[in-house]
Amino acid sequence: MRNDNESSPGVIEHLEELRKRILIVLAGWIVLSVAGYLLSKDILQLLLQPLARYQEKPVFTRPVEPFSSILRIAFFTGGFLNLPNLLYQAWAFLLPAMTAKEKRAVGFTLCAFPLLFAAGAAFSLYVIVPFGLRVLFSFAGDSMKPLISIGSYLSFLLVFMGALGLVFNLPVILGGFASAGIVNSGFLISKRRYAILCCFVIAALLTPPDVFTQILVAIPLIILYEISIILAKIFNK
Repeated sequence: MRNDNESSPGVIEHLEELRKRILIVLAGWIVLSVAGYLLSKDILQLLLQPLARYQEKPVFTRPVEPFSSILRIAFFTGGFLNLPNLLYQAWAFLLPAMTAKEKRAVGFTLCAFPLLFAAGAAFSLYVIVPFGLRVLFSFAGDSMKPLISIGSYLSFLLVFMGALGLVFNLPVILGGFASAGIVNSGFLISKRRYAILCCFVIAALLTPPDVFTQILVAIPLIILYEISIILAKIFNK
């Protein structure tokens, strides 16, 4: 029977390695956030493009709001740029305990996740948010004028960018499950009608109450699900 003292060194080593990798992730996030801070003015001009059509510049209602907004942009940028480092550190920590199928699944995720997250964030910035603002501001009519603060605008925008970035990783998640043997293409095909319904539900939750905008979000999600089926077929073989 194994003594607790014999097993504890292995546990301590794993915890020490986990601590080291967490510190690497945090250090990477801080360094890249500093880079995001240095580029924050250019990034802010990019993020303000959807609002510029309705309001020349955002306002601020609290003295600390400009500084906190710049910090929010810096940390969001640093977190996005740090995604490959975060995924690699998680992969390296779990690697010794993985089977061959699991290594293949995680390797696929490691490569594809940041790219699809960027695609989802860009789709949100250039398509969803402009349409969303148009629909929401249309309720104001001639009786109201927009006076949006920088803090509320960034909260609105970054939530959409983060949510769409995660949703666009549907092929990565399902492809990883297929690579690990958890699901197969036949299962995904059989559940297609439910998946399409879920795509419209997700679109309704993520977008303003406008049918056109919801369809605009649902169609890419359905296409991503079909891509997942193709990837599942490839990985199953």
